[in-house]
Amino acid sequence: MTSGGGAFSAEEVAYLKTLPAVADATRNRIIYAESFKVDCVLRYAQGESPVQLFREAGLDPSLIGYKRIECAIARWRRQMNVATTPVKKRAHGRRTPAVGAAGANTEFEPQPIGARGDIRDVLIAQQVRRIDELEHQVNELSQRLQDCSAQHNAVGEPGSEVFAEAGFDAMGASGGIEA
Repeated sequence: MTSGGGAFSAEEVAYLKTLPAVADATRNRIIYAESFKVDCVLRYAQGESPVQLFREAGLDPSLIGYKRIECAIARWRRQMNVATTPVKKRAHGRRTPAVGAAGANTEFEPQPIGARGDIRDVLIAQQVRRIDELEHQVNELSQRLQDCSAQHNAVGEPGSEVFAEAGFDAMGASGGIEA
């Protein structure tokens, strides 16, 4: 969405049309292939990240936007009448709603929306998944920042020692506060 406002450039539309997950694309809209929709809903119901599912299909959030991904998954789940509810396997093979401490042997199984208990549980599970995804992204970016800082410090800048001795950082900002 380099052109802004949710509209795609001609090059982006051409790229989108080459993807098997996309049935058609226009400047303002993506029409997804039915097989992609079903695959996403089923894999999401099993606990996979919507962003990862779209990335695997060549639909990076930097191109189509996180909001478009979230809305598409929510819309498809409603249309297919599928929600995610954590469940665990009993010893004799039957499944029951998961209860217990975090880290319990749980898996996600698609269930009709009317079969789940409370919509708040589903929302909480989705928010926990999103928070985990964001924490992972923060950790990745922090590591990249540290790597860049280490490279920058190793290379150094000509004259940077003069700034450091005078109490300025590399951007010229004073390290002290004067009244």
